[in-house]
Amino acid sequence: MRNRVKTPRPARIKASFLLLAGLQVMAAAAAWAINSGGQILRGFALGSITLAMVVPLLISFEAGLTAMIIFEPFRGLLRRMQYLIVPYSTSEPIHLLTPLVAFVALVLLLNRHKLEIFFATPTAKAVTLLAGICFLQIFNPLQGGLYVGLTGGMFVLVPMVWFYFGQHAAPEFFPRVLRLIVILGIISSLYGVYQIMFGYPAFELYWIENTDHYESIAVYNVTRALATYSNAEEWGRYTQIGSLIAFGLGFSKTEGNKRIFWFTSALILCLMLALSGQRSSIFGLFLGLTVLFITGAKTWGSAFGRVMVLVISLALFLTFSSHLAEDDIYELDNSQGVSTMLSHSTKGTLDPTSEGSLGARFETWNEIVTEKLPSNPFGSGLGQTTISASRSEERGRKATDNHFLSLAVSAGIPATLLLIWVLFRACVICLRRLRECEPDSAEFSYFRIALALVSSFILNNFFGTSFVIYSVAPIGWLLLGWISAAENRELSEFQEN
Repeated sequence: MRNRVKTPRPARIKASFLLLAGLQVMAAAAAWAINSGGQILRGFALGSITLAMVVPLLISFEAGLTAMIIFEPFRGLLRRMQYLIVPYSTSEPIHLLTPLVAFVALVLLLNRHKLEIFFATPTAKAVTLLAGICFLQIFNPLQGGLYVGLTGGMFVLVPMVWFYFGQHAAPEFFPRVLRLIVILGIISSLYGVYQIMFGYPAFELYWIENTDHYESIAVYNVTRALATYSNAEEWGRYTQIGSLIAFGLGFSKTEGNKRIFWFTSALILCLMLALSGQRSSIFGLFLGLTVLFITGAKTWGSAFGRVMVLVISLALFLTFSSHLAEDDIYELDNSQGVSTMLSHSTKGTLDPTSEGSLGARFETWNEIVTEKLPSNPFGSGLGQTTISASRSEERGRKATDNHFLSLAVSAGIPATLLLIWVLFRACVICLRRLRECEPDSAEFSYFRIALALVSSFILNNFFGTSFVIYSVAPIGWLLLGWISAAENRELSEFQEN
């Protein structure tokens, strides 16, 4: 029988004393902050949140990543709650918390694996080159100042760090993250249902009245629900990802009796997605489900049958939901929020070309492709397409709503081509692993889900900006890093043989 190494009693007493002293200091600081209120209380709250994400890093690298993943879906709600104690301001220090913790995690990763993390696989080399281009674009003078470039770095460059996290985290970490996303998606969406049914609390109404982007919140005469997220697009993307994961786990035979729970969760998240009113996320869900259905087929005949089932299901959905498109949603108000959002989602799904927003997007894209990119194919600065740049007095920009074109404008055409190559290579690796894995294995299920997610990310980055959304972008890059780790294992096995 192996003897356990016990911590000496004096050391245990010292650790307990330090823990008790730390708790007493925190309690005293909390009492002082509550009594002071205002900016001091906000500072204490933000510091406590940061500490709650940093401390798990001392336990394990994966624990720290988990803490950040749990925080992100609730960032928007916490951001709005701060207006209970401070007046509205365009500066939002809460957005600096996860970048700060991610930097600490990157330092720990570099200390463990050195510079090897940047060149471990061909995919990693491409991501590192892309990150290098984006970093240089922070200092591009064409974008309107260094502050604008740093803002662009926070949105574009910081999420890319999660690629290296996914590449070097423990192999069992990503499967746990998949399940966590489903649970978080359901919990956070419950608040969105509350907003639709009962309206916004006073502190959120105060934020809506002061924000300069109300048009993204309003749908006709109804105020769009945001759930716990920063905007409705983020809510839609997160529930889309969660529903795809839940469907994928439900299709997995290795989940056993849990499959019922995953299918139920998937249906709940599909309803939440419809309530978010995000049509591009609905199309991303359809694409991801198509990939899940086809990759689960063992023969060509089975693949054809699965496609037919999907087509019939889609036809039934359109048939039973078409009556919603007959309602005059211009006449609805906040008391009919559920009807409005379902009708808005249905109309956008049945006839996406009828939406004025789609035509405006095409006009903006045409202007970028025919005028902006030919005149400057190497980028105008990483913050060129961010909110900070659009607030500049001399610039009145339209939203691009296309991450590939936004990246081309801000970091140059070479950066966009690198991102496309990374996404394409991720799909190839997933397909290769699916051919090599046993069809009924857990690994097969995870790569099946990964391929569905990458496919939907490609669509959502073309008709949206998933790779700059607070809670969604880290998931996307973490996914690509996990796929890169599989590529690394392939290279190691090839060299051994």
